[in-house]
Amino acid sequence: MPKNRQSRVTSHISKFSHLLHFIQEGGDDGSSQQEEEFANTPIFTAAVEKFVLSTYKVSPAYLTTSASTDTSSASNYTALSSFSNNQASELVPQYGLVGIRQDSADTHAPVEDRLVLANINVPWSAFICGSQGAGKSHTLSCLLENALIPDNSAGRLPYPLAGMVMHYDKYTSHTSTQVCEAAYLCSSGIPVTVLVSPSNIWAMQNLYSNLLGMNVKVLPLYLNENQLDISRMLKLMAIDPAAKDTPLYMEVVMNIAREMAMEGPGVFTYSAFCDRLSKVKWVKGQETPLKLRLQLLDTFIAPSSKTTSKKPACAQEDIWAFEPGSLTIVDLSDPFFSSDDACALFSIALSIFLEERNKCGRIVALDEAHKFLNQGGEARILTGDLLSIIRQQRHTGTRVLVATQEPTLSPELIDLSNATFVHRFLSPSWYETLKKHLAGAQEQSSDDTEALFDTIVALQTGEALLFCPTALMDVDKNTSVRGRAKPLGNSYAKIKIRKRLTADGGKSIMATDTLVEALERTTIDNVLMNDTTPKGEAEKNDREMVIEIPSSSSKPSNSDKVKQKKAKKTQALPAEPPVDTDMSTTKMPSGGKMRQELKRQAQIMFENGSWTSFRDLTKTQRTELYLSVDNAFQLPAGTAAKTKTLKKFCYIALDESLAKLNKSEDKE
Repeated sequence: MPKNRQSRVTSHISKFSHLLHFIQEGGDDGSSQQEEEFANTPIFTAAVEKFVLSTYKVSPAYLTTSASTDTSSASNYTALSSFSNNQASELVPQYGLVGIRQDSADTHAPVEDRLVLANINVPWSAFICGSQGAGKSHTLSCLLENALIPDNSAGRLPYPLAGMVMHYDKYTSHTSTQVCEAAYLCSSGIPVTVLVSPSNIWAMQNLYSNLLGMNVKVLPLYLNENQLDISRMLKLMAIDPAAKDTPLYMEVVMNIAREMAMEGPGVFTYSAFCDRLSKVKWVKGQETPLKLRLQLLDTFIAPSSKTTSKKPACAQEDIWAFEPGSLTIVDLSDPFFSSDDACALFSIALSIFLEERNKCGRIVALDEAHKFLNQGGEARILTGDLLSIIRQQRHTGTRVLVATQEPTLSPELIDLSNATFVHRFLSPSWYETLKKHLAGAQEQSSDDTEALFDTIVALQTGEALLFCPTALMDVDKNTSVRGRAKPLGNSYAKIKIRKRLTADGGKSIMATDTLVEALERTTIDNVLMNDTTPKGEAEKNDREMVIEIPSSSSKPSNSDKVKQKKAKKTQALPAEPPVDTDMSTTKMPSGGKMRQELKRQAQIMFENGSWTSFRDLTKTQRTELYLSVDNAFQLPAGTAAKTKTLKKFCYIALDESLAKLNKSEDKE
């Protein structure tokens, strides 16, 4: 090559050589890329974590010792204890146990290597589906435990997230409506706030009565005027700006809102908006439908000194303060609410939840989503909001979990979710939907299709198939000299979900549990009211509602009979007049407190060897038991013995406690 030509080639190469530092390259062994994949994977196994730390040269600055010292659940997963006490990479500073893999190809590997863990440090989303009783809500609760309970025994969480769960049930009565199962996370000590419709707060407090006092608060959901912007107001009024056939009066409403928006920030308030609406001269027949649209809006506006209607008072604390390690449940089960109304409120609550997300990470969960997340109306708007959050989850720091029985209702969520947990189901149509939206379920041959569907049908309760292309589940030692962590890719893994750290609220109710369940649902009437009644009249009404139990020596007067008739409407349990007592006010204990007291009595009697069942009690022993219940709850003497429902409760609850004590003694 001529000398001048060679110099031109050399200068041409050097011309662009300074741009090479913009190209990010890993080391010769690919360690940087492997560490990046491991740090951003949503799910990984203990074998992969061990491989990354042992194979690649991770700087000591990236290593830390787990701060978890809680070994209370060591009996559940002994292998996890050794994993937690080893050095855990700062590439995944927060993690939680999901379960254990059951289809590992390496049968000689230690049990610890098959542990499946979730990366709580990075935002990712999950879709959970399956038939009733297959374990969907259990899986959802386990993922919430990993994200909310600081430094729990099933993982490591120095920086807990703030959680919100959306729940809706077609309310009929508190005896048939189910509580949100995520509320049982309160048994771990984390604060749980249940926000409910103001019109149904009494029934919802009865529904959650077993959990009250265990860091659970049931409060009315109210919006402050400063939280009610134009878009949220239009959602509550069921106004779609993109709708084609909009009534004429709604065009007037939109024009007023548009004018107030153009006048500048801070001009729009709900009271100012209502004032302008009141000045409009409506055509006959327009004002009535407008008032109907404003009714739902008025229900959720926080009462003030100007409020003339009687409604539950606002909570003393800030219900929208989402602290790290706290859970807020928006439960809109209400006979006056449709699923569209619930979705509109969910959308507003979701936007408020994400406002101050810079304080800590966020996790959003939809429990039993098939009950409200259909394909039309406000549900379509809520689905769009969730899809937008999932698309931007890495920018907003938000995790989304969706648990549903019917994957056909929202297949778009399957497309965008990072991981899908498929529990047992029997519907071929559901399987056809999953095949269209999951890479690992695509049809390769007719035999493979039948085998996968048979695998899903044969899953036991608590087992699931995990579809997550970016999950690092195996180590492929054939790709290079050192090997490589292998993503799950176009495949799936069979896992068994771990035990819960908190109380299990989703267990099936047996026939022997029905009476206890009914007795534990006691009537609660302690909701503070935003009352506009004059003080003197209110005190008079309160005095008339007191339940007075006269002594056996006194005869009730006519006025007493009137008071007792009014009081019958508010009695939780039928209070029979006890003997030899003075005038007193009887407050029956809740079912949960009664059950705790009976368990305590059973423990004492069991240790003394006095009896083995309720039927074995002598008349004297039963009398002593009833008196101890009266004394424990400061009831008039003879109340427990004369109340038929309490006697039945004692019979069932005590025998249940004794059976558990006998079982534990046999194991020992």
